[in-house]
Amino acid sequence: MAIAGANTAAYRVADHRYTDDSDDEDELIRLAQAGDGAAFGQLYDRYLPSIYRYTYSKTSSRSAAEDLTSETFLRAFRAIARRPRAHLNFAAWLVTIARNVVIDHHRSGWSRLAIVTDEVDPQIDESVGPEQAALQSVSTATVRDALTRLPDDQRECLVLRFFAGLSISETAAAMDRTDGAVKQLQFRATNRLRQVVKDR
Repeated sequence: MAIAGANTAAYRVADHRYTDDSDDEDELIRLAQAGDGAAFGQLYDRYLPSIYRYTYSKTSSRSAAEDLTSETFLRAFRAIARRPRAHLNFAAWLVTIARNVVIDHHRSGWSRLAIVTDEVDPQIDESVGPEQAALQSVSTATVRDALTRLPDDQRECLVLRFFAGLSISETAAAMDRTDGAVKQLQFRATNRLRQVVKDR
């Protein structure tokens, strides 16, 4: 599962998990929890782009993001058998692991937080309405700068929703909030982001 040194383009492919049947994913999770490495490999392939985008949005280099992504999946592989099957939201669980890996990375003292580089494009959910228009109307460099001016929870919400490509419910699980709270947070964050861009 090592990914260090791999071509970055591999991580920017379309995220196919939204077209996959949820029953199929539940079965893959069940098999992976029973020790099936091939099933975990399919989950790895499915979620690799999202986790890479998330870690890359939190670091200043591709190599660091690749290492953090590898560490995220390694920790997930080691821990999945201990997770309750009926309660495992795999996407949110992976992001929680990735967030902890990133925190550990920054605490180690050999990296600084850098929010969203020009090489990572937002993964915009077309169902989000005004938020989509707000993010599409400005350049990635502008978004990167504006995100650094948001409160931590608002920035995290937008990174999870539009860079990692998580759904509202997955973001809520990752942030330990309700769906409604995430919708309100996203609304406040995009309004503030829009204002920051406007005031630049």
